[in-house]
Amino acid sequence: GKQQHAGGIFEMAEAEATASPEATASPTEATPAPGKRLLESTLYKEDVWINDHTSVWGSLYDLELKRWGYKCCKIMEKNGACTAEKAPEPEPNSSDLDNSPDSEDLLGPGGLEIIDWSDPPLELKPRESFKEATAWVEHFVRYHVGAWQRKADANYAGFPDLAVTTLKPLLKPSQEALEILIRRLHNPRELDRSEKTVRKGRETRAGMEGRVQEERSVLEQLDDISSNCSKLDYLAARAGYMKLTLGNKTWNNTFVAHVAACTMKGAREYRRNRDNFNTYDMDPDSQKYMHALLKLVQLAQCLRPNEDQSKNCVF
Repeated sequence: GKQQHAGGIFEMAEAEATASPEATASPTEATPAPGKRLLESTLYKEDVWINDHTSVWGSLYDLELKRWGYKCCKIMEKNGACTAEKAPEPEPNSSDLDNSPDSEDLLGPGGLEIIDWSDPPLELKPRESFKEATAWVEHFVRYHVGAWQRKADANYAGFPDLAVTTLKPLLKPSQEALEILIRRLHNPRELDRSEKTVRKGRETRAGMEGRVQEERSVLEQLDDISSNCSKLDYLAARAGYMKLTLGNKTWNNTFVAHVAACTMKGAREYRRNRDNFNTYDMDPDSQKYMHALLKLVQLAQCLRPNEDQSKNCVF
């Protein structure tokens, strides 16, 4: 029966274990290390890589050639050397060793990354100087926060009275909000927090359901806003902010209407479910840094107004 069969397997495994060197060791020595097999094969050595390969021979099969090979470099010769490119090892003092904010020195209470505003860039570089949108947006934010700090130290000299009244009490709250943005730029997957699923009700008509509106990624929109602002097109930057916050929704609320049906059949319900919420709708922290980003656009216009008044905004 099953018990005899199971017992046979156990006895065979026990016999192999007895024949292996590990079986003669003490109970403490016989305990396998984490990730190590309890019972090694007595027929062949496993996971042995030769000739600089990072996979075993037989991990790849070519259907056309009908031959086995190595998955790492896709060669078929069993004794051939690996031809896959090896990643260069970083120098001991290279910044490539750890470019993440996971160091304990950079983490504050609650494990949050500490954002240092003490050394802002003194020059706003062009967008073309940055390959990644995340690096560009962070540079844009840090430059304008530094310019805001310098203007605050100079008591906003040269700014219109309305701009001084608006910007003066908002430096500290805007810094705190933009810290959220910079932390998420270091992990771009945290930027998009929109609603992805469609709510399903009991309605049978497809037009009554909310729709998943295709929104541009938050990072792309932040890139557009900051790029237009650096080109002194503040009207386009403001339009980008409106698109970022309002999104593509056509119905922000669910609309329900009850209409009398046929005799003795009660009432009929007509419903139009709201469309999906975007990141601004779903996340209060995103609202904070988006509001602060708009203040940076206002600040930039005060620092460098466009001679073409059609590109400026009234804040």
